[in-house]
Amino acid sequence: MSSATTYFSDKTDLLSLSQGFSQLAQNPAIKSLLVFVADANDYDHSALDALLQSQSSTVIGGIFPELVYQTHSYHQGCLIVGLPYAINVQVIQGLSDASVNYADQIEAVFELDIQAQTGIVFVDGLAKRISALVDGLFDVFGSTLNFIGGGAGSLSFVQKPCLLTNQGVIMDAAVIGLLDQPSRLGVGHGWKTIHADHQVTQVDKNIIYQIDNRNAFEVYSEIVNPHVAEPITPENFFSIAQAFPFGINKLNGDKVVRDPIAVTSEGGLGLICVGEIAQGDFVDILTANADELIASAGQTTQKAYSTDSTQPPVINLTIDCISRGLFLKEAFSQELEAIQYHADKTLPIVGALVLGEIANSGEGYLEFYNKTTAIAVL
Repeated sequence: MSSATTYFSDKTDLLSLSQGFSQLAQNPAIKSLLVFVADANDYDHSALDALLQSQSSTVIGGIFPELVYQTHSYHQGCLIVGLPYAINVQVIQGLSDASVNYADQIEAVFELDIQAQTGIVFVDGLAKRISALVDGLFDVFGSTLNFIGGGAGSLSFVQKPCLLTNQGVIMDAAVIGLLDQPSRLGVGHGWKTIHADHQVTQVDKNIIYQIDNRNAFEVYSEIVNPHVAEPITPENFFSIAQAFPFGINKLNGDKVVRDPIAVTSEGGLGLICVGEIAQGDFVDILTANADELIASAGQTTQKAYSTDSTQPPVINLTIDCISRGLFLKEAFSQELEAIQYHADKTLPIVGALVLGEIANSGEGYLEFYNKTTAIAVL
């Protein structure tokens, strides 16, 4: 099988993206396009719609806080990956709509007898029911597919169109692509518990109002403040909370990391998270240092490559969390270097820093993660 073909530009103008599409269109082996665009480009959406609608190849992608190309992350630019196989892409609308049954919608848009082995899924990272969509994917496909993807959107935390399709740029939705090609996957985070077993006792989707039957902000502050130089407040919450995520305890002993990003301005100082938390969940407060996160990224890559495969790899897709980049700062390039060290050296490392990661291993439950690294070898 032919290798993937990549186009990268660190320029912010829409012409650079258009030139990338034109360049890849000249390759007859390319059948579909993975498209990653940086939020800072601030493209005109009507012009972007027209460009996307003019593409003859299937498009799936998003607008993300940062892009990943080789061992660097970029807060501006565009990245297009031309793949030598077809992707069946469908859109699920209404990702904040409490009345939608996502399993039913997924069954309606995909033929159930499709011979898919891998799924790529991008969601509006600021939608309110991402976890419900992920549960719907698992209900329909079980553990028969490897899924890889994440949340598109902006670090302004203002919800706006951020998903790229052949119909244009859309919001409050999910784009799901199924392909009949095998993949290998690694998922890991490196965060460790500093305070265990607190119960979420009042929650509304992604906003935690009470922990242990007390105000969530007060409980969180009491745990975090002894570990920081200045007390946490609603104003400095985002900068401090990056280092102290929640870990949702699962029956198998694993923890799904959930990122608190802000405090509500009303309703008793609720903690706004990237992704839902269920009423009654038990959570730990986690932390980590740079070396632990970097080592975890290398181990995750090793895991992805440890599975035997009879087919040569085509692409190393890296979906990493933007909050890992913000936490590690200049050291984040070391995380990407650790990924490259354990990866196939003939493949470019491509992907994005996202608002939440979606992945499984083909043998476990499909999850929506935060602060986690997901590596897919397609």
